[in-house]
Amino acid sequence: MFDANYFRTVLPRDVEAAGGNPIVELLLVGGHVHRVRSVIAVDDARATFEAYQMKGDLTHQRPRFGQASDGPNETFRVVVSLENIVAVVFDPSSSTPKTRPGFA
Repeated sequence: MFDANYFRTVLPRDVEAAGGNPIVELLLVGGHVHRVRSVIAVDDARATFEAYQMKGDLTHQRPRFGQASDGPNETFRVVVSLENIVAVVFDPSSSTPKTRPGFA
């Protein structure tokens, strides 16, 4: 189980260890995934994150932790119970997809 200490102290070290600008995703108990831009606040039971939109044609984009958003509707705030976080995934790959899904 993740605790407040992880998001306050360990997560920033994990981000640096993954190259300083990785793609960071939170996997939740129900299978939902949030692609995290930043950690806004953490207390003993929950954390507030700024997350990127992952809808339809935006899912092929790979925004990174700490990266500035291009517009006001590209991010949102999400409050997550710490006990519902199953995993934090770091993808340090530097390349972005060159093709879009579908037939080209």
